[in-house]
Amino acid sequence: MLSRHRRYMGLMVAGLFGFLLVSNVIPDPLASMEWRVKVPSDFSWSQKLNYWFRNIGSLVQDNFGFRATLPVLRREMRVVLESPDSRPFYAGRGGQLFWGREQTPQQSSGALVRAENVERFVDMLGEMQRVLAPRGTRIIVAIPPNAQSVELEALPDWSDGLAYPVTEYDLALQGLKARGVATVDLRSVLREMPRPRYLLTDTHWNNQSSVAAFNAVMAAAGHPGWQVDPAKVVGPLQDAPRGDLLRNMRMPPEVKEENFRLQIDDRGAKPRFDPSLRHHNEHIAFKSVVRDFAATGPRVLIMGDSFTAVTWPRLFAYSDASQVAWMHASAKVTGNCDFNFDDVKRFAPDLIIYARTERFFPCYGDDWPTGLPRPWTRAVPRNVAP
Repeated sequence: MLSRHRRYMGLMVAGLFGFLLVSNVIPDPLASMEWRVKVPSDFSWSQKLNYWFRNIGSLVQDNFGFRATLPVLRREMRVVLESPDSRPFYAGRGGQLFWGREQTPQQSSGALVRAENVERFVDMLGEMQRVLAPRGTRIIVAIPPNAQSVELEALPDWSDGLAYPVTEYDLALQGLKARGVATVDLRSVLREMPRPRYLLTDTHWNNQSSVAAFNAVMAAAGHPGWQVDPAKVVGPLQDAPRGDLLRNMRMPPEVKEENFRLQIDDRGAKPRFDPSLRHHNEHIAFKSVVRDFAATGPRVLIMGDSFTAVTWPRLFAYSDASQVAWMHASAKVTGNCDFNFDDVKRFAPDLIIYARTERFFPCYGDDWPTGLPRPWTRAVPRNVAP
């Protein structure tokens, strides 16, 4: 027979495990009870059921088991105990929040320079241009910068002492220029604009910066007539939903978020799927889509991420482009250099705008686009013994 104190201990342990199991069906009081991604309204019932079935795990994770309450409780306990906290974000001047993961601060300051990974990225774009140039396709590279690379005035005090001569962004532009690939330095474009340039509580730029970057790319691509008039397209500042940094914090908003209203005449058709561009990204929100505009004209392909997915294809409504496609530049949301080049060739664009965001543009490991020849004839694949 177990001693009395061991029986009590066993009951306590069983009760704890029982509580943890039951908590998975108890709605979290601080949860939003919403799906991470809204189900498209044009989905049929079978498609909706399929989506709900595939994403039920993320719904439970976000809204049950006190997964929203526990981080807040942890924060409040640390405040009471006067204990420092470690977060995936940090605050700058004027309430600006900055993302701290994926080595973003080190990358923007130049403290981290992964020369081999940047060289691999340059090799990839150079090889793409070599293959596509005979087909009449032009490539222009425009990397959306990290907020730390643009909002210099809003960086925290401790960053004032950081002064490194070269960044990965610099190396990429230099390497691409040497290979004859057209580029746009969006850092300088955005730094010349008045603040705010990026959202206060989000890793993304605001709509005004998005339009300015688009215009700079159109001019560099040899289509100045495709630029849009910011005075007509960019409206006044208005309240905006809290950004991804605050959602990651699982805390009530501490800063009021605002964004410029977009006033776009969507004369093009709604986004549609195209058999030449298959959905290759792991996230359901990043589908490869095509918009139809003019009856005839150039075909454009934007290879980007969340910085360009919503706004840039719509801005072509004022151009004479016939079709504008958008595809994610990676098979993973946080991945890089592993898209399907066969899709690119099948779509046969006249212009490619490669716009993968700064913190994800270097090519890691053995990642390489499917269907793109490798320029290293004697290279040994990863995890293969020589």
